[in-house]
Amino acid sequence: MDSYYVYGQSSQQAVPAAYRPSKPEDWEPYHDIIAHLYNTLNMKLKDVMSEMQGTYNFKATSVPYDIPAEKQYKTQLKKWNLDTKYIKASEYMFMIKTMRERQAENPPRETRFVLRGRAVDPKDIARFEKRAQKKGTMRDGDPIECDEPVEDLVYGTPPPEEASYHQAAYADAYAAYQYDPSTDYSADYSADYSYSY
Repeated sequence: MDSYYVYGQSSQQAVPAAYRPSKPEDWEPYHDIIAHLYNTLNMKLKDVMSEMQGTYNFKATSVPYDIPAEKQYKTQLKKWNLDTKYIKASEYMFMIKTMRERQAENPPRETRFVLRGRAVDPKDIARFEKRAQKKGTMRDGDPIECDEPVEDLVYGTPPPEEASYHQAAYADAYAAYQYDPSTDYSADYSADYSYSY
């Protein structure tokens, strides 16, 4: 890999003119950098794109394939198995169903989830559930139809000192969430990022 792609490069170092990938293999020299920004530093995709353009002069464009840059990034993240931060609607539904079943047991049990090696924040589950109810895709008390298990999902009861925190975090997030019907939330939970070059 060329020297100007190394982490911690000096801002005074010369960098090449803006590099625009035109085929899948053009992305490969940037794999480690993108993985570091997106997963290790947990940056949002739009911030990763900005950093790649500003620091590394790497700019995905829609030319010549007429494919938006964000979609190109999402395809690469999926190809490299780096899209672990995205949780599908079906995965949220399965977690909510599991939570309800375990809370209905005697005695009720709190549940903590780990999906694809990452702990799922109970606030995210609460926000998804509240949003689904506002949109009418889920009703409180109605059975959830999702019998197919989720791959790479593990769950269990957190230790007593953590259980109260998770329960409170879920309740707070659920109560505080404000649904904005003018906002398109679908991109965050899309299961399909694929396209062909």
